[in-house]
Amino acid sequence: MWSHGMELTALWLAMASPCLAAIAKSQPVQQPLLSKPAVKWEGCGDINNHTVECARIDVPMNHYNPSREKTFSIPLIRMLATNTSATGGKTILLNPGGPGGSGVNFLWRGGENLNKIIGEGFNLLSFDPRGVNGSIPQAFCYPTPEQRAEKIESNPWNLEFEAGEMYTRAENKAKACQDTMGELGAYIDTPQTAADMNSILDAIGQEKMYYWGFSYGTTLGQTYAQMFPDRVERLIIDGVSNLDEWYNAFFFEESLVDADNVYAGFVKECFDAKDNCPLNSIGDKPFESAASLKSHIDDFLVHLEEEPIPVYLNNSNYGAVTRESIALNAIFPALYKPFPTWPTLAKNLAELLKGNATPAFQAYSDSWVAGIIADETNDFVISNDNLKSGAASPVHGVKAVQNYTMNLPEESKLVTRYQGSDAYQRASWSIKTSHKFHPHYYPEFPRVKTAYPVLVISTTYDPVCPLISAKKAHNSFEGAGFIEQKSYGHCSLSMPSLCTAKHVRSYLYDGKLPDASTTCEINGEYFPDPNKSSVLGEKILSQEDAKLLASLQELASAYLIKNQPFLRGPVV
Repeated sequence: MWSHGMELTALWLAMASPCLAAIAKSQPVQQPLLSKPAVKWEGCGDINNHTVECARIDVPMNHYNPSREKTFSIPLIRMLATNTSATGGKTILLNPGGPGGSGVNFLWRGGENLNKIIGEGFNLLSFDPRGVNGSIPQAFCYPTPEQRAEKIESNPWNLEFEAGEMYTRAENKAKACQDTMGELGAYIDTPQTAADMNSILDAIGQEKMYYWGFSYGTTLGQTYAQMFPDRVERLIIDGVSNLDEWYNAFFFEESLVDADNVYAGFVKECFDAKDNCPLNSIGDKPFESAASLKSHIDDFLVHLEEEPIPVYLNNSNYGAVTRESIALNAIFPALYKPFPTWPTLAKNLAELLKGNATPAFQAYSDSWVAGIIADETNDFVISNDNLKSGAASPVHGVKAVQNYTMNLPEESKLVTRYQGSDAYQRASWSIKTSHKFHPHYYPEFPRVKTAYPVLVISTTYDPVCPLISAKKAHNSFEGAGFIEQKSYGHCSLSMPSLCTAKHVRSYLYDGKLPDASTTCEINGEYFPDPNKSSVLGEKILSQEDAKLLASLQELASAYLIKNQPFLRGPVV
């Protein structure tokens, strides 16, 4: 989960004030006045011999006052299963994360393999949330793509020396977002999207919710389960955010607590892989341990910060390899998706450490954040959701915000120094929060009782949605199931695991809930021998398991999860 996609975040401040907490305790969750939109499905293609249908539904701008005439038009896509007798024709809703992830694109790209994991008993349905991609209107702050690109091209990063520019950009962008979207901008938020999911259920004639959400999709899933607990029949949250911080904290203090552990895991797995990882051959003699290899890389990053390496390819293609480009554009994105990214990262780092900076420059000179922050849905959702944005911000003015960001705790030695610009936008946000949702997390509140218990899934080391956040969510829903997948990466799909996939299927069809001590091993290697299969134990797999594992590998390789906003990008 990162900001703008959002992928450079922000730590998340403390909690709601005692006054807000008192309000949350005394007031029940506000229930929307549900609408029942009409839906007309039309064939729009097929995925692996499965019929795909597309449609649109109109949902109220404000579910809590649907008498207003303004609406959002939400695109839907569903992939029809071939044998739904086991479920009575049930449909499962999917969300790939974000905020800003397109569910329509997610299903087109991943539907075939998701169908093989979930099985033929469920139709798969996804959608573009309000403000996203094919939604009408789409969330924008700038009138044209050219203006947006211009803002992204030259953006400030340095919290110490560019605070003034960050502040003025944030102030102006907040006004641009409000002017461009008008009244509709205030209703692009998670509680309204949760209510939209009920509109989808009502449109397809399904009373109960079946749902699998990843990354930000866990924020949406938790919000839905707390707002509409009686409609939850099966709900999976995978790669779990801290819901309390999402709504109540000015900065997200928990999100990156395992980022350095994943980075250390990358180095350890590389060291253990010996000749299969090129970083092991960069020294005059073999490294004695993973710790010594990591120290060598870290020392190089320190040197790179002091002396960037110029790279000249021709008179139109030149620049420099910097610590920022390696930490933010190379190492950090790879922490999300070890399979198959880690071998490529190791190869490019090895060349860089041996003195050849060209491969790293070509691979990592373009900021991965720039592509993410081009989607401005994140600005609206994160700032509109947060109860500490705008006038409720604990700090205002360039000096106050700068002092705040300069004194943030160092969650991650790798990337914390690049955090903070999110605070300027949140403090400057001029759209008034329209929702009244307050998350209930145990032990401050009683555990939420859903009609059927939810299932919580986390990897052991997730760079942006740590295991501790998943455990807090698990502890806040009565009777919830839990799976810890013993792996690195963001969400369970980042590495293939037959065990996890089988638990998911068992939960969806039979309602079986793994207890809190459940762990799952992975079926694969981080640095496989290129001359051998990357699947451990492939020879003893049944034909069915072999097919399932192949689908899991393809999903891990494609990595369709929309990145979560916990390392906030520059203000554009």
